[in-house]
Amino acid sequence: MMEEKTVLLLKAVEDIYPSCDPYFEKLQKAGITTMIIPTLEFIYINDEILENCLLSPEKFSGIIFTSPRTVKAVHRICETTGFNISKWQNKKSYAVGEATSKLAASLLELHLLGEEAGSSEELCKVILSSADFEKFGEPFLFPCSQKSKDTVPKILTESGLEVKKVICYKTECNSHLEESLEKLIAENIGIPDIIVFFSPSGVEFSKKIIKKFLLGNTNKPQCIAIGPTTEQAIKNAEMNLCKVAQKPNPDSVVEAVKSLL
Repeated sequence: MMEEKTVLLLKAVEDIYPSCDPYFEKLQKAGITTMIIPTLEFIYINDEILENCLLSPEKFSGIIFTSPRTVKAVHRICETTGFNISKWQNKKSYAVGEATSKLAASLLELHLLGEEAGSSEELCKVILSSADFEKFGEPFLFPCSQKSKDTVPKILTESGLEVKKVICYKTECNSHLEESLEKLIAENIGIPDIIVFFSPSGVEFSKKIIKKFLLGNTNKPQCIAIGPTTEQAIKNAEMNLCKVAQKPNPDSVVEAVKSLL
């Protein structure tokens, strides 16, 4: 039965609002006991570089978002400088997945393409299949994290497009992660049955702590990955990968969790 298993979501700290988090909400509505622990903290950097790029939309074919944090980085620039992002509305804007697309549409009022893409590779296919492909004479602005793989720049440049990569935030471990896990495990009388990882960094920062609590315990939690890079991180950590969500959205995560119940 669903209520017999518990699910732990390891998400970014700025995304933790349990009462309104869409993943938490969907799982709870499905009758699944769910908890959230923030794994990451984000520090925004290179504001001046990103601002200079945003101030010159005529120098770019468009902008590419691969995470909610990149959307928030751009939004921060608009808020602090008063820059009107509407100057980018006639440019091509792309975003990976539903969450990033909706956030960009909400905060920046841009029309986003690529919502159906579940990974950077799939988003590149969307960009390269565009009817305007041959008209992309200027670079695409690509705000990203310091841990970002070069998937987007590599695929697009190999296909003849230019990419201006701007590292706009860095990822650090939540300083209260171990304390939060200890408290949850004590209150839950053990590690939750299913753990959903939302990023490779989340795996990296929590794996040692989780394994410490698993010493002498033969019942390893079942792990679900959001996206292929997180999937690989779980495999590299030699944790019990059981499922990969088909898409980075709440419905796909609920479907993945239900398949393990």
